[in-house]
Amino acid sequence: MPTPAFIAIEGSRQGNITAGAFTEDSVGNV
Repeated sequence: MPTPAFIAIEGSRQGNITAGAFTEDSVGNV
């Protein structure tokens, strides 16, 4: 699995992914 840093970089390209990548709501839904 990619590192959080990598996800943040990809998310910044795709828009709102970074915004909810590691929030409590997102982690709670995983």
